[in-house]
Amino acid sequence: MCTALAIVFAPGCTAGPDYVPPEIDVPAVYDAPIPAIFTGAAARGPWWSYFDEPLLDALIRHGFEANLDLRIAAHRVREARALARAADAAAEPSLDFAGSATGDFSITDDGTDKEGSVFAGLLGFWDPDIAGGVARSREAAWAEAARQEALHRETHRLIAAEIARNYVNLRAAERRLALAELSLDLQRRTLRLVEARLESGLSPGFDRVRAEAEVNVLDADLGPLRAEIDRTRNALAVLLGLPPGALDATLTVTEPVIPQARTGSAVGVPTEMVRARPDVQAAELALVTATAVVGVETAELYPRLSLPGTISVGVSGIGEESVSGVLASISGLIDFPLYDAGRRQARIDAAEERVVQAVAVYRRTVLNALEEVESALVSYEGARSRRAALEEAVRNNQLAYEQSQELYRQGLVTFIDGLDTQRQWNASLQQLATAERDLSLEVVRLFTALGSTETAP
Repeated sequence: MCTALAIVFAPGCTAGPDYVPPEIDVPAVYDAPIPAIFTGAAARGPWWSYFDEPLLDALIRHGFEANLDLRIAAHRVREARALARAADAAAEPSLDFAGSATGDFSITDDGTDKEGSVFAGLLGFWDPDIAGGVARSREAAWAEAARQEALHRETHRLIAAEIARNYVNLRAAERRLALAELSLDLQRRTLRLVEARLESGLSPGFDRVRAEAEVNVLDADLGPLRAEIDRTRNALAVLLGLPPGALDATLTVTEPVIPQARTGSAVGVPTEMVRARPDVQAAELALVTATAVVGVETAELYPRLSLPGTISVGVSGIGEESVSGVLASISGLIDFPLYDAGRRQARIDAAEERVVQAVAVYRRTVLNALEEVESALVSYEGARSRRAALEEAVRNNQLAYEQSQELYRQGLVTFIDGLDTQRQWNASLQQLATAERDLSLEVVRLFTALGSTETAP
């Protein structure tokens, strides 16, 4: 730390601590096993390209151009850069122009008396920043600008993930609606079969009542699914900076398919993830800013030197009696802090506490990032296993349903037996669609956790 005397005679000393990156214990490898599809080569493009969905690519590209949160973040970057340029300018000399004109008129018995003066001059000022407070202000301002840039990238990361999640949810809801409509159609066929057997005296009226009730139940499931589709379309439109309903025609497909990532890029190691995550970068830059502010406040404890100067031209009097002259002056002022009842030290203490807080926020952000990746890896494997099991369940339930329908026609099983197998098949189809959705969402979650911020293709 520079002493007050040293500062006066040694310009360039900078008050306050220099930034030192905090030590974070980041594991060398992830604890969870890495799925096979995420152990390949480096990324061949943005992570959403692994879904092979051109429409998803287009939606994310549009979102990057029109999302309002991204526009706000971009303007915050411009604002921070402007403030940083202003901080740079504070280190340079300033020059202003000043001018004035006065006139006095008096009326006496002898006539009118006129007097006047005109003044014009240049006023200069320079702070040589002997304590380094201005330098620390510049450091803090540019660190804040860099933090806003990181937050802009973070917004890209989150917007891409949100668009992808909503797109997957939309296709999953459409798929579930198609399956529900198929189940309803099958149940109506069953109802017609029951009615035919009832007319032939082969089935009791109770079977028809049960079949009609099942039709009503399946029909009731359609409304909520259609509402979910509309809500998701509206959410996508807003993410793209459009009014609700603006994307309905664009998003409509005849045969909805839940997008699945068949391949993926290598997950890498935790240290790569920590470097890639823009929220981690922003947290560290907040710490850089807080550290620099300590220097700004510390500089207030030391003497401050300023060098004001003027060059002026003045004219007084009117007509032949006028007098003109040129005046130039330069001076040096030193401001020595003597007593402020502890105000300056209190501000330093507050700034140091903000540094402690920023360190804690940075550590928390790193730990949260590690947890997100670990949880995403575990959840992906669980979702993959569940989908595989449900695919087998769907095959078995479909076979059981087809056999029960034939046996019911032959009168070898009751209507309840056939209804039960149909319910199980319908339920497993819905569960499989949900499992495929969850697996795709886990892919989105994993790549988002890894901090990918590529721009759209």
